Amino acid sequence: MLKMGLGRKTLTFILSLSVLLFFILNYIAMIILAYTGTMAGSSVPFYVIAIPIVFVSFLSPEYESYWIIFLVVIITIVLFFIVRDFLNWSWDLNKREISKEGKKFSTFTELIVVLISFTYLTYFISMAITNSSTPFGNPTSNVPTNYLLLTLLHAPVWEEIVYRALILGVPLYLISFRGKIPWYRAFIGGKFEINRTSIIILIISAFFFGSAHLVSWEPAKFPSAFFAGIILGYLFLRYGIYMSIAGHFIIDFMGSYSYIDTPFWGAMAIISSLVLLVWFAAGFPYYWYYLRDMFSIGKKRSDYYAQPFFNNPQYQNYYQQNYQNYSQNQQNYVLGYKIICPNCGFDQHRVLPDGRLQCLRCGTIFYYNYRR
Repeated sequence: MLKMGLGRKTLTFILSLSVLLFFILNYIAMIILAYTGTMAGSSVPFYVIAIPIVFVSFLSPEYESYWIIFLVVIITIVLFFIVRDFLNWSWDLNKREISKEGKKFSTFTELIVVLISFTYLTYFISMAITNSSTPFGNPTSNVPTNYLLLTLLHAPVWEEIVYRALILGVPLYLISFRGKIPWYRAFIGGKFEINRTSIIILIISAFFFGSAHLVSWEPAKFPSAFFAGIILGYLFLRYGIYMSIAGHFIIDFMGSYSYIDTPFWGAMAIISSLVLLVWFAAGFPYYWYYLRDMFSIGKKRSDYYAQPFFNNPQYQNYYQQNYQNYSQNQQNYVLGYKIICPNCGFDQHRVLPDGRLQCLRCGTIFYYNYRR
């Protein structure tokens, strides 16, 4: 269970509505463009770019329709899971604590908003440094419309298969998680514990993902692409490839609206640009939330030992009086794993003499029911 303040919960829910809405709009735009054949007539690019390795191949146009059908099926399956996660998140809104299932979509929303915000931030900084209106470059300016639209649909699926499943999931499974989680998790993600090995391989995969963008974009694009690799990789590890595909699809395919020649989609193209700016501004509070949670900013560790976890005051007095004894005997405490702190979500703790657990990050003391 995850405690979430009212302000953060309200902001995240409003943003989650917009994220879900634009995923659905992207999906409708995809169906329209696929049905009308606007994406047809070009070769499908299959590429693996992990500098210095660069491999590029193309699927001939006669097989293109089968690949488009495959992509549409994948995005449809992703839509089902995303709607399910949103409903789980909505059902937890009136609860004091967010369930593990409800946490998925709230975390997804926050991280996608942070990614958009960071991308815009690096874009504006690059504009100021380079004195250019297009510091990231514009590799799509001379690309045929059908090839561009196909790439916008193809990249969220193909790049997640390559950079998240093959470069991140499979090596991590073989190095650190073989026998601990089912083998298929190497390909579909989810259920990976975020440990030191996970972080190292996540950074490596994000570097390859960022460096792949240097082939067609300007160097200023690398920081935002690298950060996108971190965010999408984390979503893959914790929740599964469907969530990293969803995030990638939302960001990429919003650019397709202007290619549907109707007043409605023309208006949606303008509105989507405004929504992205709103997400850019809304991302800043989450910088604080995540930095605070990571480094316990603004929290006094000693405050947690006096929290009233029991109605009986003698427990509070007992632990206040014996705090020094616990501090001096920390070397005798046993480390535990995979039990989540109800305050900060950290998964490492000490076992106190009476069976209660103490979080190693924020110091919160709590009970855990070992019976399943």
